[in-house]
Amino acid sequence: MRLFGTAGIRGPIESKVTPELALNVGKAVGTYVKSGVVVIGRDARTSSIMLENAIVSGLLSTGVDVIRLGLIPTPMLAWATNKLGNAGIMITASHNPPSDNGIKVFNEKGIEFFLEQEKELEEIIFSRSYKKAKWDEIGYVVDRELKNDYINALLDYVDHETKLKVLLDMGNGAGSVITPYLLRKMGAKVVTLNAQTDGHFPGRKSEPRYENIAYLSNLVRDLGMDLAIAQDGDADRIAVFDEKGNYIEEDTLIALFAKLYAEENKGGNIVVSINTSFRIDRVVEEAGGKVYRVPLGQLHDGIKKYGAIFASEPWKFIHPRFGLWIDSFVTIGLLLKIIDKEGKPLSEIVADIPRYYLVKKNVKCPDELKPKVMETVKERLQEALKNEVEEVLTISGIRLNLEDGSWVLVRPSGTEPKIRVVVEGISEKRKEELFDLAYSLVSKTVSSLS
Repeated sequence: MRLFGTAGIRGPIESKVTPELALNVGKAVGTYVKSGVVVIGRDARTSSIMLENAIVSGLLSTGVDVIRLGLIPTPMLAWATNKLGNAGIMITASHNPPSDNGIKVFNEKGIEFFLEQEKELEEIIFSRSYKKAKWDEIGYVVDRELKNDYINALLDYVDHETKLKVLLDMGNGAGSVITPYLLRKMGAKVVTLNAQTDGHFPGRKSEPRYENIAYLSNLVRDLGMDLAIAQDGDADRIAVFDEKGNYIEEDTLIALFAKLYAEENKGGNIVVSINTSFRIDRVVEEAGGKVYRVPLGQLHDGIKKYGAIFASEPWKFIHPRFGLWIDSFVTIGLLLKIIDKEGKPLSEIVADIPRYYLVKKNVKCPDELKPKVMETVKERLQEALKNEVEEVLTISGIRLNLEDGSWVLVRPSGTEPKIRVVVEGISEKRKEELFDLAYSLVSKTVSSLS
């Protein structure tokens, strides 16, 4: 792939995601869908209006019509595309630095384009085989305001009123136009931080990693809130702190929702990404369900293959009954519902999720060396742990599930010149032992081949 990565097209606006590229993406999408309507939305970045105008021009030149939704979060664009469009385009670089921007393309069901569809778009762009509309067949643009419609759809699905006190950190992103209003309509008492949209992200870095939002730990306690929630730039991801200021690990949150769906359905299939914890398997199997793992970025394939009732990778949650896209707003609404229905604080609710010990670290590795490094690591890692391995997964790098419930994952990054090492142990000591083994093996292999 020359343009598309694991999350659409992303990069600096000066050198990659330029107006020229945006124009060509618009022409390519219009050529691909041939006719009908394309829905378009944008995040709060300083370059997003510029790119929006270029994409719209490209779409119109192919004869397709455009519904323009303005500044909205990515989940809303997916929802609107499912309702109104033959395709959708979101202008966002999610949590990347403010100097970047990006383009995501969605099909008529609100699902991000699959790999083969992205390849077709690239072929159209690089061959310049664009459809050209005659002067009297150029498409038209309609501006629509659908935020209240989306909020009402969310309220209908979540179907819950609450009195919880919620601290929201919007990170100056697109979630600012939905999240506070949704929760207040649910009855929550809401306190907001960084809730004015600003493409410079002055409040904090856009990615809601713990180190970027650690201040919420003290604030949630000092303000007497029931929980704190942070979103990223396009609001498809969330991070959560409980009422005591404890950061809720992403795998614990996945396990909480997987448990909810498995219990409600008296079983069912749950799909998660390859880099997720065994704590998910534990709670799902106890509820009579089954967990299936897929490569990162391929949740939709897993939903289709296994008929999943819930799917997730770290920070990202898909609720198929509502829609086949990552939707943090459904996740937030259901989280409040879980807390109220359990009748106890979030800290006590997550305490029921089994505890494991996880560590993640990257090893720098040139892209051209990745295949040889992975070939060597797969062989040597299996040899080193051969007496302990219960299952080997090679759908994305290599993951060894061990007999004691620990596991080791080594996989090449799809977006950076790095090899990712992820280890989870049943104890702190076990985690350290396995991590030292795997990280050392990868580092030495990269060094020997460099």
